[in-house]
Formats: sequence, C-alpha cells, structure tokens
Amino acid sequence: MPADGDERYLSLDVLQVSEESGEGQQAIVLEIWRSGALLQTSNAILAGKKINLALEDQSVSAVVDSCEQDPYGYLVTISVDSGTHWFPDAYKPAYLLPGNSARSRSAGK
Repeated sequence: MPADGDERYLSLDVLQVSEESGEGQQAIVLEIWRSGALLQTSNAILAGKKINLALEDQSVSAVVDSCEQDPYGYLVTISVDSGTHWFPDAYKPAYLLPGNSARSRSAGK
C-alpha cells in the first residue's frame, strides 16, 4: 500500500512481471505511486512473493502486498524495494493521470 504522503496516479501501461521461479506474465499497471503500484494480472501472485518488473533498461524488485481476484483476473498490489528509484525516476507509464484510486472508485459502485 502507498506510504503516507505518496500521491497515487491512475495509469495505463503493460510490464513484464516475473517471479523468482522464472515464471512470468504481463501485467497492466492501473495505478502507480512512488513506493509501489496496483497491477492487473491474468494469474494470481501470492502475497509475500518477490517479483521483478522488467523496465526498458533495468529490472526493479518488488514484493506482493496483496492479490485479489476480480472479474478480469487479479488485482495485485506491490511495494518496490526501499531505496529503489522507481517512479517517476526509472519508470513512467505511457498514460498517467493524477487522481483517486481506481480500486476505491469501483468499491463505491
């Protein structure tokens, strides 16, 4: 989850996510903040798993905070390793809007 003071941004982009076992899948970046992101995946990634996010010129390590099934797959909340210059330094999604959480808006329906 975002740290206090982390501004959340709605986003849209696709990243390759891989687990330590080497198993990988594509993930849609729905929200992003300085210390993490909310991803949409086709397959579950268990909470506590360490993952790597493939960026253009580097890989970023993260840990899965939560994974919940929704009608389209799985919503996966991640925290990047502390000290990693993740967003917006190393990565900025193709589409980015400041705003409220997509998850909180969908919960209000």
